[in-house]
Amino acid sequence: MAEKTNEEIAKHWLRALTDVDVFYEFCAPDCKVWHSSDDKWMTVKEAIDAVHSRGGLPPFRNSRYTLTDKGFIMQTSTTLDGTNVHIVQVAVVKDGKVVSAEEYIGPEMDIAV
Repeated sequence: MAEKTNEEIAKHWLRALTDVDVFYEFCAPDCKVWHSSDDKWMTVKEAIDAVHSRGGLPPFRNSRYTLTDKGFIMQTSTTLDGTNVHIVQVAVVKDGKVVSAEEYIGPEMDIAV
């Protein structure tokens, strides 16, 4: 089977934002995931189990990706506990699989003076 391109994997990532179990299809078994919300590295399984324990993923909006030399950057937004948040996910791809993903979550706030 042909190795997936970064763009093919990024498109699957968009689909996984509505069905978290899809991440298993294109993440390496030893892929590590980091979340800025808890400053902790975890396995893909731990990350997916955490989503299931919370009752699933929230609906995302304005999801898009930008390809990089080493993978892609995913940007999206959602509402968590009444707060609009913006999410940036930096994925590194090797041999057709995501080998690491860092997720940065920032609440929307007025910082204008």
